[in-house]
Amino acid sequence: MNQSYYDFLTNLLIRKGFRLTVVRKAIIRELDNAKRPLSTGELRGCLQKSGLSPHKTTVYREIGFLLDQGIVTRLTFGERQDRFELSLFPHHHHAVCEKCGVVEDIDCAEGISKIEDMLSRRKFKVKTHMVEFIGLCDHCR
Repeated sequence: MNQSYYDFLTNLLIRKGFRLTVVRKAIIRELDNAKRPLSTGELRGCLQKSGLSPHKTTVYREIGFLLDQGIVTRLTFGERQDRFELSLFPHHHHAVCEKCGVVEDIDCAEGISKIEDMLSRRKFKVKTHMVEFIGLCDHCR
């Protein structure tokens, strides 16, 4: 675990005056350890492996809180479930295998900046963007 991310995020919540519950801390720790976006089901499984057994409603409530605080980001990869990752990770995109579900972080900043420049020339102000690549990984092809 990158202790500095965990420390930074938990200290941020304390400075804002929020309680640091056991489940809240564990979710931040698990998302930091995972280094890939997790669904709430996967996250709950990780929490159970670490000895916690929060109700799924508790996990959803805590994820909602962390979303509101800007600590986690919601990602949708064309699935029926959302995935979550820490917002501290530098902006990046993902390649997702539709068969096995493996998620790989990719950097396509150069290509994205060209698209944003083109849109700017057309007087379109980009606020945010979502680019995800869905296909088959090398193992599943």
